[in-house]
Amino acid sequence: MKTASKIFVDADAFVALANPADSNNSQAIFFAKVITQNSFQLITSDPAFGEAITIIRQETSLKTAIEFTERILTDPILIIEVDSSLRRQALDIFKNQSSKNSRFTDCVNMAIMKNENLDTIFSFDEHYKKNGFKRFGVDK
Repeated sequence: MKTASKIFVDADAFVALANPADSNNSQAIFFAKVITQNSFQLITSDPAFGEAITIIRQETSLKTAIEFTERILTDPILIIEVDSSLRRQALDIFKNQSSKNSRFTDCVNMAIMKNENLDTIFSFDEHYKKNGFKRFGVDK
């Protein structure tokens, strides 16, 4: 499996890891083990992190959301804060999305990935592939 040394993590991967009832849970756990074994540096965006916390809270419990948050805040994951330049880049990406279900947060993630020269994301969302990114473990 060809991968990068840095991998961006989307909210849906965090949710899948934290929620045993998520349809991608077992696959996410397997991919997370591979990521850990290979010591990849993990990067996410502040909006994706916040989205994950909210969805985990909605789909599981406050306790699970807090445990997830504490774990992420102590892990060596880089959380990139969004500034006006990134929001502008994300808007340019957002303008080119054909699906009405495209999330602005995902466009922020793609803008960060472009700025950081990353091509690989830990996500199950198809639109990343449609925008030229590889989903870790999913796309070959």
